[in-house]
Amino acid sequence: MTSQMPERILIDGKPHLLHALPLYRLLASRRVRISAPDEWTTNCHRQYVGTWDVIDGKLCLVALSTYGDRERPLSDAMRSWFLRLVPATRFPVSAEWFSGHLRIPTGPMLLWGFHGWSSWFTRERVITCRRGRVVRDREVDTLAMLEWALRRCEGLKQRIDPEDTRGELLTWITDDDYEHLRGDWWPPDWEGQRIPTSL
Repeated sequence: MTSQMPERILIDGKPHLLHALPLYRLLASRRVRISAPDEWTTNCHRQYVGTWDVIDGKLCLVALSTYGDRERPLSDAMRSWFLRLVPATRFPVSAEWFSGHLRIPTGPMLLWGFHGWSSWFTRERVITCRRGRVVRDREVDTLAMLEWALRRCEGLKQRIDPEDTRGELLTWITDDDYEHLRGDWWPPDWEGQRIPTSL
């Protein structure tokens, strides 16, 4: 497995990675796919990237792109097809089909995972939705959870790295919460007004 390209979400006007697939159940229930027009890539098996926002307490899809060898805006035909599928007349689209949890990393990365979204971050925001409406929004201290688990598993450190004499099992990859969001990160056809000018 390869680490997957996450979805995106705006939270309080700031861009974040989204480790959830709000479109998955809708597409699976209709037995349809969004396919990239070019070469398929292992870091985005689903072949699309959605950009999401919470507007007036509702989860909304504000942009959608295909992702093959690179990210591209939807063609006019695919955009019309998707809006008929949802159904909606234009973006943003209220995600009334989605019930579940949205995992949003908000702290620095602790441990990097090479498959799916298995990396650990110091903190995560978890938003719970029911039929597209936000019913719970909480901050989770994942660093504290990991430290608790390590304390509970006596001897785990020696089994993982017997040469570690400093007692430092955790490795900090970056101290900058937004380092992974720098650069050309937004969809190619993004027309939103809330793009931050600097991170």
